[in-house]
Amino acid sequence: SQIYVACQNGRVDQALSLGFLLCWIAGDLTNFVGCYLTNQLPIQIVTAIFYVNMDIIMISQFVYYKLKNQKTTKCKIFQ
Repeated sequence: SQIYVACQNGRVDQALSLGFLLCWIAGDLTNFVGCYLTNQLPIQIVTAIFYVNMDIIMISQFVYYKLKNQKTTKCKIFQ
């Protein structure tokens, strides 16, 4: 839901910080590694993979909109 709303308003780069997103993915990656190394149930491993994928999508959105909004700002300044 958050990913969909972020796409609609195009302001992900103002709502979240890159540092926060990197800490978030670091936590989810360590969760996945822990699940894998301790032979957790398959559903736990699949859930950990899902969370890592969602983090990658959020970081990709952040970078995309950051670049897009910078270009828009530059175009408005030069007009």
